[in-house]
Amino acid sequence: MATLLQGLQFYPGRSVVHRLDPRVKLTLSTVLLITTLLYLEVTVITIIIFVEAFLAAVSGTIRRWVKTIYGAAPLIIMVFLMNYLVRAFSYGGFYDPSAFYESFAASYRLIAFLASFSIFFLTTTPEELGMTLTKLRISYMYSFAFISAIRFTPILAEELQTIMDAQRSRGLELDKGGPLSRVKKYIPILVPLIVNVLRRSYELAEAMEVKCFGASKKRTFLKELKMKPMDFAALAIILLCFGAAVYIRLFCRLPVP
Repeated sequence: MATLLQGLQFYPGRSVVHRLDPRVKLTLSTVLLITTLLYLEVTVITIIIFVEAFLAAVSGTIRRWVKTIYGAAPLIIMVFLMNYLVRAFSYGGFYDPSAFYESFAASYRLIAFLASFSIFFLTTTPEELGMTLTKLRISYMYSFAFISAIRFTPILAEELQTIMDAQRSRGLELDKGGPLSRVKKYIPILVPLIVNVLRRSYELAEAMEVKCFGASKKRTFLKELKMKPMDFAALAIILLCFGAAVYIRLFCRLPVP
C-alpha cells in the first residue's frame, strides 16, 4: 500500500515536466486517462504506457512511477482473474482465447489508468495543485480538503507500514491463519493508526484556527500561475494528439486479434 501511494507524493526536480504549468500537466493526465478509457486494444494501451514511462523518465521520477505500478500489482491480478472467470463461465470456457485476451486487456488498461495521474502528482507541488483548483473556480475549502488528503495519504501509509513492522517485531504473525483470524490480527494495527489519524486531524484543525482559516473569502497566493510559450506549445501538442486519438476511435477500425 505504501508503495502504491508513493505515486501521490511530490518529488522535487527541475526537469521540463516539473517546469510546465500545472494546468497543462492536469490536461495531459486527463487526456491520458480519457484515451485509456476509449481504447481496449493492447497495442494502443502499450503506446499510452510508453508515453507515461517516457514522461516519468524525463522528469526523473521513473523509479517512483515503477513502484506505483508494482504496488498496484495485486489489484491488477485481481481484475484479470475476475474478468477471466466471468468471461470464461459466460462464453467459451477456460480455453477461450478471446476471454484471455479481453481479461488481459482490461487489467493491462488498469496500469495506464493508475499511472495517468501519477506523473501529475509526482511533479506538482501541493501549492500548485491548490492554485490550479482555484483557477478552475473550485472553492478553496474543497480544494484544501483534497490537498490535505493528498499530502497525508502517503504519510499515513508509511505509518501503517511502521506499525505493522513494530507489531511483527513483537511476535504478531499477520501472514498465518485463516481469513477470519487474519482480520482479527489487524485490530492491533488499525487501532493505533486511527489514533494517529485523529491526533493529526486535531493538530491540523488547531493550526487552521490559529491562522484564521476561512476569515477571508478571497484567497490570495504568493505566486500566480502564468502560461509561458513552452506551456502553450505543450498544450497544443496534447490537444492535437487527443483529437487524433478520438478521430481514430470514431472513424477508423483497429485490428483486433
